[in-house]
Amino acid sequence: MKKFNFSLQKILEIKEQLLKNLKIELTNLNLECRNIEDHIKNLKVKFKSIDNEYVEKTYKSISTGEMLYYKMLMESILKQIEVKEEEREILLKKMSVKRQEIISMNIEISSLEKLKEKEMEKYNKEFMRKEEIFIDEFVSNKSMSNKYAI
Repeated sequence: MKKFNFSLQKILEIKEQLLKNLKIELTNLNLECRNIEDHIKNLKVKFKSIDNEYVEKTYKSISTGEMLYYKMLMESILKQIEVKEEEREILLKKMSVKRQEIISMNIEISSLEKLKEKEMEKYNKEFMRKEEIFIDEFVSNKSMSNKYAI
């Protein structure tokens, strides 16, 4: 009897490779998201530092030009934080979509593997049935040859 061959094996392998690629993409998105979050934290620290410096200088004496400079600088940092938070939100949506793709790919792979198991079971049952037939024929031929040999 010929060796077991799953007819959809190539599709299964391709889907497994696609799943691996999706997981790599998700990992890259996670890394990018962490980088953006770190950048947001750094901007917030920078903002707090500049704000403290501004408050400290206003207690002493500050020129209108310096006051404008600090206000513009803090507004610029707040705008950068806002932009980075929007980028993070976009990335989070992409990550959510990627997770859904991974889930659906896992489901597809799982169904293909179950189908493969069923086909393997059928193959094994057929193999065992043919083995039994072969053994029965062998035993009956052996007993027949023993009868004629006597």
